[in-house]
Amino acid sequence: MMKKTNIQNNHGQTIIEALVALGLISVIGLTFAGGMSNLYKTSQASLMAGSTDRQVNDIAENIKAGVQDYQVNFNYDQTKIDDFLPPDNLPMLWDVGRVAERGNCDTCQGSYGYIIQPYELYRGLYLVTLRMTHKSWKSEKFRDYTFVVSAK
Repeated sequence: MMKKTNIQNNHGQTIIEALVALGLISVIGLTFAGGMSNLYKTSQASLMAGSTDRQVNDIAENIKAGVQDYQVNFNYDQTKIDDFLPPDNLPMLWDVGRVAERGNCDTCQGSYGYIIQPYELYRGLYLVTLRMTHKSWKSEKFRDYTFVVSAK
């Protein structure tokens, strides 16, 4: 004999339960997407900071290795640095992992230049002022780095 099934005992999801589940899944998905977006921005900023530090160190090491081979500026007036290193017309271009002369890199977003000046009171020591720009530095037009090198 065949058993009769009662149609009223069949349970399913109501539309309210489905909408609540969809809402929860949406909130979780949006939270995940927002977290991934923040992670991407943070990693890009970290990559740029590391690249900037690496670039400054490379330039400093190159100058230290052969300061005697560079042209030295004997104008001791520090207020003239803006005349010598205009931020809009620095001679070298750079970006993450690349360096080129102006005009040889279409994708480079930063530029740099530097001045080497002897210290008046300390024979054999040179003050290097390095000016760098990059399009990702929205709050700053440029950054100046100064360091001292000695002639060998």
